[in-house]
Amino acid sequence: MKSRIDDTSADIKRQVIENFKSSPMFAIQLYEFTDVASISQLMVFARYVHIDAIEEEFLFCSPLTETTTAADVMNLVFNFFSKEHLDCGKLIGVCTDGAPAMLGCRAGFAQLVKENNSLVVSTYCFIQRQALAAKTLLKGLQGDPFSVIKVANFIKGSALQTRLFHKLCKDMDAVHSSL
Repeated sequence: MKSRIDDTSADIKRQVIENFKSSPMFAIQLYEFTDVASISQLMVFARYVHIDAIEEEFLFCSPLTETTTAADVMNLVFNFFSKEHLDCGKLIGVCTDGAPAMLGCRAGFAQLVKENNSLVVSTYCFIQRQALAAKTLLKGLQGDPFSVIKVANFIKGSALQTRLFHKLCKDMDAVHSSL
């Protein structure tokens, strides 16, 4: 079974890379996060033209093993490009999550990419803006949504609380039993 999964995964990756290579241009979106093991990870998604449509695919995920500077991110991305023989000259856009290492105006990833290709357009992920806006709402506007978020975080914060919530829902004959 493992062999089949590995073969399927390799085939999907090969197809995505082939389509990506045949595109006249592409853009990437980067998201840096820390996983449950406190290891920084970098996820890269790509948008490219395939036949007559714009495709969006997951490109790769890789750990940032030491530091999370813009140079580290740049090395990971461009090492992947060189390993897969992808043409960096086709890069026209970069979307980042807004972390200083990504967006910094002097030494951020977006700026480093622009130094290599001044035509690249950099943007800031819209979802991150919504999250930041929600954190700065006036106290009077926060109300119920934040109570719901606190309860959900409490329940999902530990395996025991999740199991107890599941049991409570079953005991109450609820239609749903998990968050």
